[in-house]
Amino acid sequence: MIISMIAAMSENRVIGSGGKLPWNIPADMARFKALTMGHVVVMGRKTFESIGHPLPGRTNIVLSRSKTAIEGCVVAGSLEEAINAADGEEELFILGGANVFREALPLAHRIYLTIVHQNLDGDVFFPELPDTFLEIRREALPGTTPACSFTIQEKVEPLPLSGDADALVRKGQAALKRELHYLARSCFQQASALRETPETSSFLAFCMVKSSGDIPAALDLARGAVEQEPHNPLLYLNLGRVQILAGQKEAALDTFRRGIKAGGGAELIAELERYGTRRPPPIKSLSRGHFLNKYLGILLYRLGLR
Repeated sequence: MIISMIAAMSENRVIGSGGKLPWNIPADMARFKALTMGHVVVMGRKTFESIGHPLPGRTNIVLSRSKTAIEGCVVAGSLEEAINAADGEEELFILGGANVFREALPLAHRIYLTIVHQNLDGDVFFPELPDTFLEIRREALPGTTPACSFTIQEKVEPLPLSGDADALVRKGQAALKRELHYLARSCFQQASALRETPETSSFLAFCMVKSSGDIPAALDLARGAVEQEPHNPLLYLNLGRVQILAGQKEAALDTFRRGIKAGGGAELIAELERYGTRRPPPIKSLSRGHFLNKYLGILLYRLGLR
């Protein structure tokens, strides 16, 4: 399970004033909702009281030493208890307040942090981040008052020196499944230094783009992997995803089609339908997800008929 923290702070690290947010930024609230919807959210009692109600569409866990029942919420006596209660979830979001953030920092894998570009007065502050966190993404949001930027910080886990390239690839793939892109990138970099393969290079290229790496270098790496092993559909999948993130949509769609012809299946078709023009299923009377439509879709793509 990924443990994430999510907050908005001013340039001087203010996150609250008098029990309220010292700003009103609808775009940030929309981002917060989109990220946390369907997940578990954990907050201290004061944070819950400032919100005033359980957040809909999410499992709300409130930290309270007294463990007094709160309608619509799970009450936990400690952060450890809250995390254990969420075991098995994909991602858990910690909402604050300041003391909860400080306690969660050593446990967190990722921080979604909105920076409000003003110095403001307040009485609650976001903790200083240790050197173990690295900003992997920043997006300025134009047209907001005050101006703000969305950032993602990811924990950088030091990798012990290893001579086992296969173990590093497995660790990188596991990190990639958890969307820990910088950790995955570090694993694939070290694995490539030990034994460079087209597949390792392909995964490294994807992780470079996802962790704010050198996009032209990632494109070259992903293209080179396909040239070395043109019959491996996975390499087309990674190249196409790199091209999408590099803003080369038409090239990516062509890459996904080539990957399907090379023997790829559901993942490539899903990417093609996600970014391209979605065509009707082969058997219109059946749902798009029906196994017959999936099978026929792959077959028709490989035959060049779709």
